[in-house]
Amino acid sequence: MKKRIVILCGGKSGEHPISCVSAASVARTLKDSYQITPVGITRSGEWVSLSLDEVCSWNLKDLPEIEAEGRQKVEAVPGSGLFLAGSKVEADLVFPVLHGLGGEDGAVQGFLETCGLPYVGCGIFASAACMDKHYTKLILKASGIKVAPGITVDARGGVDGPAALEKIREEKIGWPVFVKPAWGGSSVGVAKVESPEGLEGALEAAAKVSWRILIEEGIKGREIECAVLQRRGGKPVAALPGEIIPSASASFYDFEAKYVDTSLCKVKVPADLDVQTSDAIRREAVKAFEAVDGRQLMRVDFFLKDDGGILVNEINTMPGFTEISMYPLAWQSLGMSYRQILVDLVENAA
Repeated sequence: MKKRIVILCGGKSGEHPISCVSAASVARTLKDSYQITPVGITRSGEWVSLSLDEVCSWNLKDLPEIEAEGRQKVEAVPGSGLFLAGSKVEADLVFPVLHGLGGEDGAVQGFLETCGLPYVGCGIFASAACMDKHYTKLILKASGIKVAPGITVDARGGVDGPAALEKIREEKIGWPVFVKPAWGGSSVGVAKVESPEGLEGALEAAAKVSWRILIEEGIKGREIECAVLQRRGGKPVAALPGEIIPSASASFYDFEAKYVDTSLCKVKVPADLDVQTSDAIRREAVKAFEAVDGRQLMRVDFFLKDDGGILVNEINTMPGFTEISMYPLAWQSLGMSYRQILVDLVENAA
């Protein structure tokens, strides 16, 4: 009998369509080997039943959205699992192909544990800690891992540009800076600010995503990403690092460059690094994985400074699984097929 998998996708975050496209890639790859039941989460948070054929048809060009209208609701019963039209959805595990708030922040992970459902990916703590970039940095720094210099501001009472600027001066943070929502992903709400004049506008944009905002010194160097994989009971292993190479017209690797106009950036896997630097990044990726109590998979993003210094930028506990995403490409460069990666995750889920 085929193992029964519920694939969760969509969600309330700005990465809703990317989750859908990632889920489509996963579903198309696994449907012949497993019994797949897709469940969508709308922008408003409703759980609804999806057609497998519909999900498999989604692609990056369409950037799909899940609507509740015309779909059956999926209900959850703590300790019992998921139910559709009064009947239990038989599932051996859940693959939450979700990004951002409500999906990658520990909320769904805790919910699935309450329902007694095993799932692919990191647990509650790692998911929550890595979703909030402020706390990610605190944990990494406490573990002896270097991160970009920066400050955190609280925008709950409104954006205070002058106060933030004064704090930047006090901490001697150089320009340009990157303004980032503390939680979120796919570079939604992130802005590169070249001078003090642009700071307040960038803070206003970031505050629409989260009230906690990071302001980090722009690092001169290369953007390197490293995939980490852990099998049940085993030690985490890092793949060869990959590199994001922006074109001359791309200021940084933002949402458009990642998913809309991929000509703006080039993904090179493996990155052109000497063995010593590659090994150092891989060691730091595993160290970061262990510091935040990672499980199964993670992508650790780095800055490789012009002077050779290595800084962790951020951590993704459920990296993208589209056909152009770094995580699967990294393992494919080592001879592990896209399907093998997914089967490995499913068979080692906890």
